Amino acid sequence: MKICVINNLYPPEVRGGAEVMVEAIARGLTDLNHEVVVVTLGRQRDVVPGDHVKIYHIKPWNLFSFFNLGWHPFWLRLPWHALDVLNWSSRRQVQKILEQEKPALVITHNLKGVGYLIPRLLRDLNIKHVHTLHDVQLSRPSGLLLHGHEKPFLVLDLQYEKLCRFYFGSPTAVVAPSHWIADYHRTRGFFRKSKWLVLPNPVPRLDPAPPITRETPAGHVNLLYLGQLETAKGILFLLDVLDQLPRGNWMLRIVGTGSLAKAVEARTAGKPCYRYLGYVKRSSLRQVFNQTDLTVVPSLCYENSPTVIAESFSCGVPVIAADIGGIPELVSDGVNGFTFAPADAASLQKVLIHYLDHPDIIAPMRQGAAQSRASLDLKTYLQKILDSV
Repeated sequence: MKICVINNLYPPEVRGGAEVMVEAIARGLTDLNHEVVVVTLGRQRDVVPGDHVKIYHIKPWNLFSFFNLGWHPFWLRLPWHALDVLNWSSRRQVQKILEQEKPALVITHNLKGVGYLIPRLLRDLNIKHVHTLHDVQLSRPSGLLLHGHEKPFLVLDLQYEKLCRFYFGSPTAVVAPSHWIADYHRTRGFFRKSKWLVLPNPVPRLDPAPPITRETPAGHVNLLYLGQLETAKGILFLLDVLDQLPRGNWMLRIVGTGSLAKAVEARTAGKPCYRYLGYVKRSSLRQVFNQTDLTVVPSLCYENSPTVIAESFSCGVPVIAADIGGIPELVSDGVNGFTFAPADAASLQKVLIHYLDHPDIIAPMRQGAAQSRASLDLKTYLQKILDSV
């Protein structure tokens, strides 16, 4: 079967876990002997033929490029989002590709920047459509729902949500990686007639790597932050908590990029408890996890199904994470990690001190983390989606 996958970004353009997941899904479908076409945003319009996946880059018209969205002030992003919802330029480009390729199924992911006329286009062309939720971008233009700021910021947010609900309609099926994200959209009236599938994000492939000699002495706990260096992801919150710890038998490795990269690098420079690694290729992530005792996910925003948790489990590394959004559906206290109250410095500090004082109790959780990955199998995930249509 020919399947088209649509997402606003596709590697090597990567901002977060969604792009990693989309690439894994595209390659997983080819492993199941399906023909896969990817439609994504590009800095120029072109077609990249591949051995397994053909990639179409489109370049819709708008006030400025999606790639530069974060560079512009709030007042200028408002009209950009309005034009994005009703982007006829994108619809025409995608329609031309679909009419040429004639896929039997289209799987959409993040359509911010691609435009929200695509679901209606798929209905007009009578193509089966599966939509995958990654965040709350159909409710909040930023895609972020911050802890303590759950109410809509503006009346415009409510109008935006209403438009998204209307234009998306009800795809054939909707994939929700967590019960939390499914309930969030259901209570707001999204996808009333769609078939719902609650499927945790599968584990993306990580290249194998031999064990590495630990840099820290016995009794030290190696922590890892892997993700975007943005305020909402909690990196500064984590540094604040660690700086106040009354214990020194730990080291934090920081992997990621973002608007706070320079600030994080400056703040951790010269401190023996920190290793700022910046961007690390996926081919080297296994080596980082091999040096890790606990992965920390300190999000201040509601998370759906963070890819970093699946990656950590795939390497047998337990996770300490904020109890927010869909995270508690993945992390079980004392089994494969531990949760703490979101945005609560005292709660996170208490959990960290517990493991710093008793590093021997981390080893049993490694087995729990490794067992958790069994429920995140990519082939099983894809087969359930295909069976739904």
